Amino acid sequence: MKLNYMYEMNTRQIQELARKTDIAFLPVGPTEVHSQHLPVGTDIESAIDVCERAARKLAERGVETLIAPPVNYALADAVNCFVGNITLRYETVVAVVEDVCVGLGKWGFTHVILMCGHAEPRNIEALKEAAENAVKRNPSMRVEVSDWLLGSGIGELLHCEHPEWDIHAGESETALMLNRRPDLVDMDMLQTLEPNWEGEFFAERLAAGNDFIGCGAVLAYLGDPRAATAETGEKVYERYADHVVDAILKDRAQKA
Repeated sequence: MKLNYMYEMNTRQIQELARKTDIAFLPVGPTEVHSQHLPVGTDIESAIDVCERAARKLAERGVETLIAPPVNYALADAVNCFVGNITLRYETVVAVVEDVCVGLGKWGFTHVILMCGHAEPRNIEALKEAAENAVKRNPSMRVEVSDWLLGSGIGELLHCEHPEWDIHAGESETALMLNRRPDLVDMDMLQTLEPNWEGEFFAERLAAGNDFIGCGAVLAYLGDPRAATAETGEKVYERYADHVVDAILKDRAQKA
């Protein structure tokens, strides 16, 4: 099934799609360090995968969607103590995402769903502010930040001892990359990573102003990466995509 990737489409194709749908997915994710074994593009790869799966599931139900070009940078302050991490200022995230949403709305894609693979609280706040600002500029729009990452209830799908503390570059994110891009996972390094359950204290430590090292993630991971499998990644991706699809279909049913 061919998906509607905006960057692959010409202006006529975009115009034709806008006659069929007003829904656009906007993947967002930082260039962020994910321990020693995963690429810095982990969050955006995951977000794009969920967009693709959701778009296919919706198309099977007769609902077309646009997948906008991803925003590959975001606010990633907590992990900015590791080499290769790139973070944007809060106001930069707001401005960039707001402008992209307004641009999509101008050409008919007035229901924009922000699909972010990065749950740092300040980043989510920036995305929500961007969504609000876009709607102020174009009141005909609806822009929402999907809760797929934290609202899908994937804990039951994991096999590690403490899925509730599997927060960053642990079993779930490693499983996602083993499923989507196994070529980018350093398997030799992965085997050296012991379980790290400092995630139990992560929220309070982060709220106190600590970076990842101060939060107990001295190698930029919280959880049990070695518990990950590609099969678990498939189940998690499907759970994420179903969560997104259910929300969209429920919204459409309420408007019908």
